[in-house]
Order: sequence, then structure tokens, then C-alpha cells
Amino acid sequence: MKFDVMPVATEKQIVEIEEAANHVWHNYYRDIFSPQQIDYMLEKYQSKEALKRQMSEGNIYFMLISDGSFAGYMCYKMYSDYVFISRLYIKAEYRRQGLAKKAIDRLDKLLKSGNSDDVGLSNIKKLRLNVERENYFAINVYEHLGFTKTKAVDTDIGSGFVCKEYVMERKIKKDRS
Repeated sequence: MKFDVMPVATEKQIVEIEEAANHVWHNYYRDIFSPQQIDYMLEKYQSKEALKRQMSEGNIYFMLISDGSFAGYMCYKMYSDYVFISRLYIKAEYRRQGLAKKAIDRLDKLLKSGNSDDVGLSNIKKLRLNVERENYFAINVYEHLGFTKTKAVDTDIGSGFVCKEYVMERKIKKDRS
């Protein structure tokens, strides 16, 4: 399997991300959230307008490409000493093929400090993400990738909806052998 990442930059790619989010969220999260909460979250966080706004605020979206096909996407944002991964979604037909690991490995490679000329990368020490506490599959995947739960948080996202999540973290892997 050939794996690659492609930065999201065009209107067409943004629409592809929006469509993928609609499919993934309605199929994957239906046992965790109500249909109303899924629709609300998609509009607030994964609509074309929301994606454009997030990108203008420094969020970096990448399409995950497996054997030439769009298999999923990842979004992250850099902070002073960590990178927050806000999205890592794999389409159903591409799950259980190691794509999440490949995406995280690619991010590790990008963030390796010491040899980089990029300002600020040497200060980044860890990856952080939030995952729904009822999303057992994703929790297991992240734990397998070296993430640990650091705390539980309940976040009011508006319109009477609350996300009950774990914050998970792991150190940047410095040596990719």
C-alpha cells in the first residue's frame, strides 16, 4: 500500500473533506451522539465555511491518500510546545489498514526537532488530542499509538450539546528508524 498526504488548499478539496465528514460522522458517531448533535457539530466544525475559517486561523488540513485514493483526513494546529490534532478520520473502507499510524508517523517526522530550520518546531514536545469517552475503538487505536489519557473534560459546544472527552497526549517520537 502506498501512503501519502496532500495539503488541503483548493475549494474542491475542502468540499471533499466536508463530504467525507458527513459520511463518517453520520455512520461512525450514530451510537455516540444524537442525529441532532451530529448535524450541529458538522455545521459548526466541518462545513465548508467552518473548514475555511479554521484554515485561516492556522489549522492545517491534510488529505490521507492510500494507493492514490482519498482515504481520510487529518487536521492539526501548532501551539508553543505541542501540536493539537483536532481531526483524524479514516473512511470506513480504509480502516484497520494502519493509516492512522502512518498519519501520526508522518506528523512525527515533520515535527522532529533539532535538525529543522523551521522556527518553533524544536519547542514542540508532544501531540495532544481529544477523543469522546465512548469512542472505545479510537481510544484503543490512540493507546496503541502511544497516547495516554491525561484527563477527562466535559465541553459545552453550544445549543445544549456537551462533548464528554478524554484529553490524550504522547511525546513526539524523535527517532524514526
